[in-house]
Parts: sequence; C-alpha cells; structure tokens
Amino acid sequence: MFEFRKILFLLSLFFSFLAPSQQKLTAKELKAKITNNSKLYKTNIDKAYQELNGLMNQSVILKDSISEMKLLDRKCRYFYSKNMMDSLIITSENLQKKANKFNDIYFEAMSHIYIAEIYSINKFPDKAILNLNSAYKILQKGDPESEKIFYAKANVLSSFANIYLDKNQPKEAAKKIYEQIQSGKQLKNKFERDNFQYLNYANLANIYSQFNADSAYHYAKKSILIKPKEVIDEKAMVDNYSVIGKVYKEKKNYKSSLKNFHKALYISKKTGMELNANQIYHSLKEIYDILNIKDSSDFYKNKIEQHELKALKSKYNSLQEVINKDKKEQEKAQNAFWYWIIPVFASIGIAFFITKRKSKKSLIESENETRPEINLSETYHDLIELLEKRDPAFMFAFEKVYPDFSARLLEKNSELQQSEIEFCALLKLKLTTKEIAKISFIETRTVQNKKYRIRKKLDIPQNVDIYHWIDQI
Repeated sequence: MFEFRKILFLLSLFFSFLAPSQQKLTAKELKAKITNNSKLYKTNIDKAYQELNGLMNQSVILKDSISEMKLLDRKCRYFYSKNMMDSLIITSENLQKKANKFNDIYFEAMSHIYIAEIYSINKFPDKAILNLNSAYKILQKGDPESEKIFYAKANVLSSFANIYLDKNQPKEAAKKIYEQIQSGKQLKNKFERDNFQYLNYANLANIYSQFNADSAYHYAKKSILIKPKEVIDEKAMVDNYSVIGKVYKEKKNYKSSLKNFHKALYISKKTGMELNANQIYHSLKEIYDILNIKDSSDFYKNKIEQHELKALKSKYNSLQEVINKDKKEQEKAQNAFWYWIIPVFASIGIAFFITKRKSKKSLIESENETRPEINLSETYHDLIELLEKRDPAFMFAFEKVYPDFSARLLEKNSELQQSEIEFCALLKLKLTTKEIAKISFIETRTVQNKKYRIRKKLDIPQNVDIYHWIDQI
C-alpha cells in the first residue's frame, strides 16, 4: 500500500514565542540566532539542526528556559521529519521534563503529541490515544485565544488522524482533518488561514490517496493553489506532488507521474525532509520496472534498501525505548504502592528477615556456586563474522545480545549518532584499534580519533580504560 504519514501542524515556525526581556547583548544575540535558525529550518533542516546544540548550550548558560524548550521542540520536529523515532522519544521526554519544571502548557502538550506518534508507529494505539487525551486536557488550561494553543490543538487532531491511518482507517482520519479545516475559519489573518488550510488540504490529499484517487487529486491541486506565495516549498508540497504522481501512475500516464514524483524528490532533497521518501522510491522503481529501464530501477532499489535499513534500525531502537518507558511507569506505580504498604508490615518483615537471614544467605551462596557462566564465544564469533562481511544485520544481532546497550549510551549522551553507537559496539566486543581499522577499512589514526571523540562525548575520564568503561554499559 502506498501509505503516507501525515504532517504534524508544526506551525510554530511561522511565529515567534515571546521570551523574557533580556538586557544583556548576549541574550539578544541568542534570540536573533534562534530566529535565524527558524528561517533556516524552512529551507534546510539538516543545516538548521547542526546549530541546535550550540544554541541549546547558550540558552542554558543564560538560564533562558523558553529558548531551551523551543530548541528542544525544534529537535523533536527534526527527528520526526527524519523518521528518527529512537532519537525522538528521548528528546520528547527531555522536553516533557523541562516543560513540567517550568510549568509550560504548550511544550508539555507538544511532548505528549510526539510521544503519541511514537506509540502509534510502534503499534501501541491505546497508549498513543492516552497521550493525545493528556495533551488536549493540558491545552484546555491555556488561553483559547492564543495562537500557540490553537496550533497545538490542531496538532492533536492531526496526530489522531495519524493513529487512524496506522490502524488502516483512512475515512476516520479524514474526519479529523475536516475538523481542522472547520477550526481554521477562526483564523483572522488571511496569510495564516491560507497557510493552515494549505497544510490541511495536503494532509487530506494524502489520506484520500489510499481509497479515492479523484478526491486525492482534487485536494492536492487545491492545496497547491491556496499555498501563500511567501511560503517556501517543503513537506506539504512534497506530499502534493507525490499524490498527483500516484494518481497519474494509476492512470498509466507514466510521463506525468515521473515528472511529479521527481518534483517531490527535488523538494525533499533540497529541504532535507525524508518522512515519506521511501514511498516515492517504491513508486519510481515500479514505474521504471514497467518501462523496462533497468538502471533507474536498480538505482531506486538501492535507495529503498538503504532507507528501509535506516528506518528499521530507528524503529527497533524506538521500540526498545517505548518498552523501557512502560517498564519505568509500571515500576513507578509499584513503588508508589509499596511506599505506603511497607510501613504497615515493617515490624513483621524485620522479624521474618532476622529469622530467615542465615538460611537465605546460604541458599544464595549455593545458587551462585552452581549457576553456569554464560558462554558468549559462539555469539561473539557470529558477530565478528557479520562485521567481516560488512553485513547490515550486525547491529540487529548485536542488539539482541545487548538489548539495552544503545539506550544506556543515549542516557549518557542523547546526541550520539548511530555511527558512534555502532563504533561503541566494536569497543564492547573488545576489538583492538588495528582490528577496527581492518574491519572498517579506515586508518588506525582515524580509529584513535574516533576513540578520542567518543571519550569526550561520553565524558570518560582519561585515567579510565575506554574498553573497561564501555564494558560496564
């Protein structure tokens, strides 16, 4: 099925949130840089993302909580646009903590929306709905005349539509978008109203592309016509051209179909947004197969494999995070229960403990003596074999043996890249500098530099052996 993931209404880019007035020049510079970063995000999200860590550090130094949360929110939008769900869940939880700390309704609600998206993608719709209901309840506390609150509520509806899409209920998803279209009539400013509806019609076109080609084409064209001239082509236009390309493909007008799909890819590449790129690759490959153009078909086949491997890694890691999050919530609930139960039974428990202490201790010692050591030699050999073959399945196999490894590294530094986590996996396997260089086809000096960067990012003291430190993860 040609399936799109809908756009969240991340329209905070089109207006600035007011930060507390600052007297210092550095505070003014920070605000200017954040505004410039917002503009850059519209044209090239990858370049904009590269600036975020530096801006985050400055906002922390200046104790500018609004800027800090705004930048965390921007990171969430970046990871969502890139389909990097593993990074999104960690960043959205950080945003939630900050929003709770500073009592910010908007960002607290947005964190719930991002978490809902992650649950939905990982096939936990009930959990997703709980988070969206929480988001809406939080937003009800806000000023109903506020633009921020209005757009956040639109995000809730948009996310509900995504859940219905994930549940393969496109007609229910369409109903949510029609609700958004109706709510958009309250926007008084023509530019904001047209921009809001331009995104709505693009979303509606995506949904109808699953069951009604004529309606999909109609709303994609309507979206293109209503788009304000000042708005730069981005994700919604990628989807509009993709929907039109799909309609032409179904009608076997391959020339027009290719033209529109390539327009979509051009905008996607230019802006750096990859959310639905894989569906376009699939369509292009199918068309080139039909036209018997093997080179182009093979090109997009490779693109599909690369994209799906990356997406699978991200989804796998995000699933682990979702499971860990649920475990923590269950443990928290259990701890709350025992918090008041324990004092009631304290005297009985202490007496029983004293009576049984000796026998329990001897039993544990006996178990420790007879417990067999886990022999990982065969598994180690299999992992090394995958590495030597440069098999993309290496990290999947590694994560099965060490399921919490990536998550624990990201707890130390949430900014670690996937390539850095994979490098740490090599250190976990006790590979020497020369062995890593040989397997990775790089110079030993490059490996040493990577070790230095990892040590710095994970704040590993110089007097601590990096292999020993990684082995404790």
